[in-house]
Amino acid sequence: MGRNVLILLTCFFVLAGFAYTGFGGGRALFTVQDAQTEEAGLNVALHLIGRNPTYRDNEEADRKGYIADLLAPTLDWTPFSSRYIGAEIFANWGGIFQYAPKIREQVYDLGLNDLRAGAKVSIPYLPVLKLGGMATYTFMFRDQTRNWIDQSANPVDTLTWAGLATLRFQDLMPSLPNVHINYGKSGTWTNYGAGLELAGEGLAIFAELTSRQGQNSSGIFDTEQGLVRLTPGVTFGSRRGLAMSLGYSFSLTESVPNQVIFGLNVATPFFRKPPVVLGELSGKVVDGSKKTPVAAVVEFPDNPKLKPVTLDESGLFLLKKLPVGVLKVRVSAEGYRQLETFVNVEEKAKEPVVFELYPLVTYGVLAGTVVDAKTGKPLAATISFKESGVEPVSVDPNTGAFRKDNIPAGTYTITASAEGYFPATVTIQIKENQITSQQFTLNPLAVKSVITGTVTDRGTMAPLAARITVKDAQSGSVFTEVSNDLGTGVYVVEAPVGTYSVTAHAEGYIDQSAAIVLQEGSPATHNFALVKVGTTVTLKGIYFDFNKATIKFPESQEALQAAYQILKDNPTIKVEIQGHTDNVGSDEYNQRLSEQRAWAVVNYLVQQMGVDPARLIAKGYGESMPKAPNDTPEGRALNRRVEFVVIGELNK
Repeated sequence: MGRNVLILLTCFFVLAGFAYTGFGGGRALFTVQDAQTEEAGLNVALHLIGRNPTYRDNEEADRKGYIADLLAPTLDWTPFSSRYIGAEIFANWGGIFQYAPKIREQVYDLGLNDLRAGAKVSIPYLPVLKLGGMATYTFMFRDQTRNWIDQSANPVDTLTWAGLATLRFQDLMPSLPNVHINYGKSGTWTNYGAGLELAGEGLAIFAELTSRQGQNSSGIFDTEQGLVRLTPGVTFGSRRGLAMSLGYSFSLTESVPNQVIFGLNVATPFFRKPPVVLGELSGKVVDGSKKTPVAAVVEFPDNPKLKPVTLDESGLFLLKKLPVGVLKVRVSAEGYRQLETFVNVEEKAKEPVVFELYPLVTYGVLAGTVVDAKTGKPLAATISFKESGVEPVSVDPNTGAFRKDNIPAGTYTITASAEGYFPATVTIQIKENQITSQQFTLNPLAVKSVITGTVTDRGTMAPLAARITVKDAQSGSVFTEVSNDLGTGVYVVEAPVGTYSVTAHAEGYIDQSAAIVLQEGSPATHNFALVKVGTTVTLKGIYFDFNKATIKFPESQEALQAAYQILKDNPTIKVEIQGHTDNVGSDEYNQRLSEQRAWAVVNYLVQQMGVDPARLIAKGYGESMPKAPNDTPEGRALNRRVEFVVIGELNK
C-alpha cells in the first residue's frame, strides 16, 4: 500500500495544477470563481485531485482505493482586460487514474476525463465590488461504463452557468481579505460557492465553501441530498510567472471522500502585455505670479491606484513608481485655481517639472494723474473706490501722480475729488498683473451750470427710475453718475460749463444718449423718453387717401417726424411698422391695404428721412388686431391706425 501511495503522490507533483486558474479554467481559487479575469495573456494550468474512496470489490468486501482526476491541460486566454470590462476564454481536458484491487482483472486503470470549454465576462469598474458571469459547455463526458470507484471531482452537466461577485477589500487596505460569491446552475443542480482570500507578495492563503444541491434538497447545507465541501488552500508564486497551489478538501457529505489538491500554473509570454515600466517625476509647485513655493496636493485623476501626494511649504516633490509615459496630473492648493495638465514620466527623472498655480483672487495696479482742467497744474486730490475693501489713495500735490498696488482684479468705480473742484468719476477694469492707467482732469467749482430733465417710458409716458451718466465729450471720462427722482423721473446734474455726453439707463430699457452743451448761467434741459423691446407707439395723425396707401401731406408730416425722432434718439433700435384696418371690406382687401400703408410709411422714412432700411420692417395685420369694437364709427376710427413697435436692437 505504501508503494501505491508513493506512486500517487509522485503523480501529484508531476501532473499538477494552479489555483489562480481554477478547475476547468477561469481566474478562481479552486472551484469558486473570481468575478475578475486574469491579466491579458495565455495561461496553461494543470490540476490533480486525489481521493481515497471506499468501494465494494469482486468479493463484496469494502476496500479502499485511490483515484485522481487530472484536469490537464487547462488553457486560459484573456483577450482583453481593462478597468471597465474583461473577458476570459478557457478549455480543458485530461485523464483519470485509478488504483482499485479486486474490482476487475486490472488493478490500475486510466481513461479520458471530461472535455469542456467556457467563457467569463467581468465588469470590474466599480470600486471594491466586481461583478461577472461565466458559462461552460461539456462536449464529451468520461466513459461511465467503466468501473470507476468514485464520481468526478468536479461534476457538471452539459451546460453550466454562474453569476459572480467579488468584494476586493484589499483595494481599501492590503491586510484585508477578498470575498468571492458564486451562484449558478448545472442542469437540474444548483451550485453555491463562497471564498475568502488573503493574497500577499508571492503567497496567497484562502478557503472556499461549495455546495451542489439537487431539486429535492432542503437547503444550501443539505449534506444528505447534496455535496458540501470546505477547502482551505495556499498558493506560492506569482500570477505573472510560475505558481503552485496546495489544498485539502473536507467533504461534509458522509458518502463522499475528502480530496487532496495539487496544481501548477504557468503564465506564458504569449498574448501578454509587457510589464509596466515605472519611472520618477520630480519638480516643484510655485505661485504663478510671485514664483514662490506653494504647499499643494498632487493627484492622478486617471490612475486611481496612485495615491495623492501632499507637499509641504517647500513645494518640492519626488514621486517614484509611476508608470512611464504620458500621465494626467491634477495640482490643487488652498486659495489657488486647480491645475490639470499632462506630464511625461521617464524611468529616471531628468528635468524637474514646475507647476504654476494662480490665486483665485488676482491683483493689479492702478496709476495715473489728477490735474486742473483749465491750467493743467497738478492737484492735491483723493482717489476713492465705490467698492468696499479698497482703501482710498492720496495724490502727490507736487506731481499730481498716484499709484495703488495689490487691487483685486475686477471692475471698479473710482472718483477723483479735490477741494474747490467738481469730482470726476470713471468705471475702470483692473487687470491681472497689469498696470491700469487713468488720468483725471477736474473743473473748478467757480464756473458751473445745471443739466436737468426727465426720464419716462416712451410708450406710456410714465416716469422711470434711471441712472444718468455724464461724460466729458472730449476725454470720454465719466464726470458723474446720478439717479433721478423715482416719483417724477426728474434728474438734476450740477457741472462745469463744457460739452458733455449724457446717457440715461433704466433696467429693461434701451440706453439713450444725447450731446449737451452747458453754458455759464444757462441751464440745459433734455428729456429722455426710453423705449424697450415691445414698446408700441400709435402714430396718430398719419392720413391716407380713401381706399389707398398714398400718404396725405402736409397733415401727416408731424406724425412722421415724431416717428423719425424716436429712431434718431435711439440709433440702435429695430422697428416694425404695423398697418391696421377696421372690418369694412373683405379680409383679403383689408390685409392687402394694411400691408401697402405700412410699406408707404417705411418708404417715406427711408427715402425722405434717410433711415437705414435694415432698421425697419413693414407688416400688415388687416382687421385681425382691433383696439376697439368695430360696431361704432368711433371704434372703427381707432382701428384704422399705423403703429410703431420696437422689436430689438441692431446686431443683437
